[in-house]
Amino acid sequence: MEDDLKTTRTILAASLGAAFLAPPAWADDDIQSVVVTAQSRKQLERDVPMTMQVLTAKDIANVGAKDLSDLNGYIPGLTVDAIEPTQPSFGIRGVQAGDFGIATDSPVGIYVDGVYTGKTGGALMNFVDVQRIEVVKGPQGTLFGRNSAAGAIAITTNEPGKDVDAAGHLKIGRFGRVNADAMLNLPISDSMAARLVLVRAKSDGWIRNSATGIKSGGDEDWAARVSLRKDFDAAKVVLSLEHEDMDQDGRPAFGVIKDPRLPLGGYRGVYDAAYTANFVNPFDAPLANDQQGSEGRKFDGATLRVEAPLAGMTFNATTAYRRFETYNLTDNDGGARPDLYLTTQDAKKAHSFQQEFKLSGKNDRLDWIAGLSFYHNNEHQDAGAYVTTGTLDTLSQFSGGQPNFARLFGGLAAAGLPGIGPNSVFSWDETHYSDVRTRSASIYGDTIWHLTPSTNVTVGLRYTRDKKRMTWYVPGRVSPKLDDFLNMFGPLAGLNAASFPSNVIFDTASRLAATPVTRDKDWTDVSPRLVLDHKLNADTMLFTSVSRGYQAGGFNIFTPPNPASATSTGKDPSFAPEKMTNIEAGVKLALPRYNATLNASLFGYKFKNLQDIQLYSVGTLPTYNVVSSDQKAHGLDLDGRIRVTPRVTLFGGLEYIDQSYTRYQRLDANGNVTLDLGGQPVGTPRLTGMAGVNLNWEAAEGRASVNFQGTHATATRCNSDTADLDCLRTAKLKTGTATSKFDLRVGWDSPSSRYGVALIVNNVFDQRYIQTLAGQTEQYGAPYASITPPRAIGVEFRASM
Repeated sequence: MEDDLKTTRTILAASLGAAFLAPPAWADDDIQSVVVTAQSRKQLERDVPMTMQVLTAKDIANVGAKDLSDLNGYIPGLTVDAIEPTQPSFGIRGVQAGDFGIATDSPVGIYVDGVYTGKTGGALMNFVDVQRIEVVKGPQGTLFGRNSAAGAIAITTNEPGKDVDAAGHLKIGRFGRVNADAMLNLPISDSMAARLVLVRAKSDGWIRNSATGIKSGGDEDWAARVSLRKDFDAAKVVLSLEHEDMDQDGRPAFGVIKDPRLPLGGYRGVYDAAYTANFVNPFDAPLANDQQGSEGRKFDGATLRVEAPLAGMTFNATTAYRRFETYNLTDNDGGARPDLYLTTQDAKKAHSFQQEFKLSGKNDRLDWIAGLSFYHNNEHQDAGAYVTTGTLDTLSQFSGGQPNFARLFGGLAAAGLPGIGPNSVFSWDETHYSDVRTRSASIYGDTIWHLTPSTNVTVGLRYTRDKKRMTWYVPGRVSPKLDDFLNMFGPLAGLNAASFPSNVIFDTASRLAATPVTRDKDWTDVSPRLVLDHKLNADTMLFTSVSRGYQAGGFNIFTPPNPASATSTGKDPSFAPEKMTNIEAGVKLALPRYNATLNASLFGYKFKNLQDIQLYSVGTLPTYNVVSSDQKAHGLDLDGRIRVTPRVTLFGGLEYIDQSYTRYQRLDANGNVTLDLGGQPVGTPRLTGMAGVNLNWEAAEGRASVNFQGTHATATRCNSDTADLDCLRTAKLKTGTATSKFDLRVGWDSPSSRYGVALIVNNVFDQRYIQTLAGQTEQYGAPYASITPPRAIGVEFRASM
């Protein structure tokens, strides 16, 4: 393993040095300019004065990616946490939210054909007939709007074409992997065409759960899209209907405490060497989850796009409806210990409506665009915590009490009650219900002013108004068997069943919101941008910009307000919007003589009120709390490519970033500061990079190709809060280390490119890492780990008309 790491680091370093470091289309054989719409206009990527990377359909195929998470690392600075696909998290330049609640939004906006997909239901779906992916770094509040404070990811799919076309792919591989997709494009008339796409992905899983005998880590979903396009002279109308259905087991949670003799009560609140010495390496220990879990999503969408000339201008309208349901039932204790049983549920339902109108025009001096945007979303969430009386006894130890149920059951057993003993357990279920209604409207304008033939000034401004209504409802726990038992036998021990607490897990919430309670809040924002770009010559552009991004405020869903007052214990349950201000300067350089491109940019930003959800103790037991922080960072982005010969192309990219907190504090129940991270690093690795080589040659009357590429990230920069687990170093396991991953595609295409075959190997050197070491039981001295999957090998067959 260590030798593999040294080898991969050497290869990566050599590739980076030779590659000029993720080009606009980093795996194509030809140096080309890609048309993008990052500025709501069709432009060549080399003419866009902002830091961005573009992935084409070929780039996606070279990695064998089925969704955005499979591209993790190949856009330096972009991180995708998809350990649980119904709770994905996206980050750009170190800004990443950690909240799975419906009352907060993501600082990275995901857009599919111009439609905002939100944070949960539609943010991480299968790629369906994708044309390109544009990843734009830095605040995009003016053009993309709300919830793009750190950047935006714009996915563009293929529209119906005028020619008969059909294509299909089939991939089979290790762990029962079977991926398939099919596309059919049919012209209906001279002015109308239809396009149908079907996608299916399935695998059995890469690890067997010893507690259930079932494999974990697999996936299973399918998706479909049908599109119709109608042309009217210079106008066009495109209607798309799409559906996705995912149903798979929950993610595996690897407990690191396997010895049942280890007393959790001996945990002293710190992960010192004496305690972590008991941890086992999750790669060496069997997976043993007493809850197999399940995760799924149903998604339906309809989009109508209109483009038409209007009085010398261009009118665009996008109307979209989205509906989804997700559920996530997972093991959250990482093992099968009856004294620590914890299963959690996160179920959501939502439906949204979006409407955008744009008017644009251009002349010799100005290129302008103006628009109106409306977004309505209604969402419901059920957050469930399912424990046992044995778990509650363990919790009691950590809140300063003594085991209660074990003592009760032991006493009743001593009194002669048959079938009951100190180790008897009953279920105890709690559920937290919440609803959010979001209404948002904005008006914006953006103008490119051509000062000279080689110099442009871009000025943009967006005004946004957001309003949210939050409703909390936390009923009492549900434990009918326990209640029946206590009602029948409790008097023998002098106990009244009604004297037991209504809730323990959602204890604070239950006291404050035993009945539904609602609060309203609205926010306004003005997001500007100012860009200056200048072309030194046809191949060199310099640019500098100041921009601002905005993310709507929200509510802490796990801290409901008191129904009897406007605030809860004197605190407003809402929190302020998030805002980022970014300054950037860069260069885009083409070197035709060397068949090369090089892009570079320096950036610095300040981010205010980033919302994160953390599990920690305010009172006696840990609860989820929203923590607001301010951050700052500066860094460098590089990307480029060089075509060494017609048969050899090198490519690569990197991002260096130095990110730290300027404000981060945790408070106890009395308002005292218990943790202050001001001036400490946030955790983002200083350096992330990717590099690769693309080879092609004639073979067997066709064309053979090899694409080999890898990613690398330096170690996590831990602070005084995360050092205990995120940067753990023991003889048995390590966390927060530098990571690398390499992927290989070896293919052959027929002379006409109508069919082909390829071998795809993901994680070539089988490098494996602990992704997280935390979880809901971290506070009780029993964290569990999520780990990266092993090497996957597959064979892909493709055919087209």
